Amino acid sequence: MSIKNKIGISMIALFILVMIVGNFLDGFWHGVTFIGVAAWIVIALELSSSNR
Repeated sequence: MSIKNKIGISMIALFILVMIVGNFLDGFWHGVTFIGVAAWIVIALELSSSNR
């Protein structure tokens, strides 16, 4: 596996972890979690597009 594939898998794992943690949080932290997830998605999309 290439390094970028490992980065992608680690991002998916982080995304799942953030979603699980977010389920136990509410109010202000839901907003912070959402912003964090959105940032991870943007980074993942940029990596996948630059990989092609």
